[in-house]
Amino acid sequence: MKIKNLDEKELGYMFGLFEGDGYKYHDKKCRRYQVEFYLNSIKDKGIVNYLINLLEKIELNPNKYLDKRYNCIRVRVYSKELFEILKKNVALENRNKKFKLGFISGMIDSEGHVNKEKLYIMIVSTDKKTLEKCSEILSNMGLSSNVSKRTLSKKDKKFSYRIYVPVSFKNKAHLSIKTKRLQS
Repeated sequence: MKIKNLDEKELGYMFGLFEGDGYKYHDKKCRRYQVEFYLNSIKDKGIVNYLINLLEKIELNPNKYLDKRYNCIRVRVYSKELFEILKKNVALENRNKKFKLGFISGMIDSEGHVNKEKLYIMIVSTDKKTLEKCSEILSNMGLSSNVSKRTLSKKDKKFSYRIYVPVSFKNKAHLSIKTKRLQS
């Protein structure tokens, strides 16, 4: 694996996407390190293709599986090195602006919703601390946002939080596939 083949923004994107829709597992019996991303099989085809391109760029061999039970596509790679890199909680405060922009882009593509008609971008997560970090990053970019608690719906099992990302984020040099929908 050659992680150095990714620029800072692409690396940040992968961390953000993993933070939202990623999963890692170490099978000690088979001595296998597995990293997976779970994405919507209908709405996220562009994101799946971009993720596969990033994984191939670092010389990994991604596999794509359709999981009909959850209407999702699982992108899986076996890599101890990627597992170890993603295992570490990313210290966003120690990263540069490009990495942070990539991280926000990945969070939007994994946990975000873009409404083209009402012109808003929202990120929803049960992890309040991560959203607070995202809000701080956006603030440092000159984009105001705040974290608020969502009301539980009938299908929610946990409390979740949201931030509205200003639509002017689309004018930044982001990597978000969902945000690009606002421009079309």
